[in-house]
Amino acid sequence: MFTNKIYLDSFTWSRWRKGIIIWETIKKEGMNNIKNKIVGHMESNKLFCRPKYNEIAVMFLINDDLCWTHFRKEEFYGIKT
Repeated sequence: MFTNKIYLDSFTWSRWRKGIIIWETIKKEGMNNIKNKIVGHMESNKLFCRPKYNEIAVMFLINDDLCWTHFRKEEFYGIKT
């Protein structure tokens, strides 16, 4: 299970633009297998880059690349368990 909180300045535009890596990995491996690639998370409303309310910003490490995207809270807590 992952519980790491990531610092605010880790959620950058360049890492967000790499988010396509996450979705390609989910399509290939499935949602249940993606959780072992999560390195941390943060409430999205605290972000400077693409803040969103009622969502979680989730940071992934995939193929040595840090990338992130938003998940709705129910999606995030669904894959966390």
